Amino acid sequence: MAKPDGPLVRVWRDLAEEGYLYAEISRMHPPFSVDQVRHYCLGHTGRKVGGPIQKVDRWYGSNVWLRGANSPHAELTEKQATRVLNDWDEKADRWKKSGADWARKLGVSPSTIYMLRRGETWKFLEHPNQGRKPKKARKKRSK
Repeated sequence: MAKPDGPLVRVWRDLAEEGYLYAEISRMHPPFSVDQVRHYCLGHTGRKVGGPIQKVDRWYGSNVWLRGANSPHAELTEKQATRVLNDWDEKADRWKKSGADWARKLGVSPSTIYMLRRGETWKFLEHPNQGRKPKKARKKRSK
């Protein structure tokens, strides 16, 4: 993996100081990974290069660089996540489509959809349907 020179690291640190996410900075400089950018911005590597060193808790305990589509692990876009969350049927008090249907349609695992709906992922969206469950008990089928 390529090693950045001092002036580039200072550019990264200035961008991070302005509020850019490490993933955004990495996308601006494709030969370098998000982890490299983060390590140089936090001063774990290249401490003597100069420029503002980021504090580990600059986002107050929330790893913003891992939020939503900015995460290197993201399987959904923000638009897709919102579409899935907007699938709640208020009148029927349940999801219109199953999580498995959404998973097939979007090419992800069903657990990705279920975690989204439970509010375990994409929390920063603060969507009103995250964590929703039917209020009514389902009727048992008679034989």
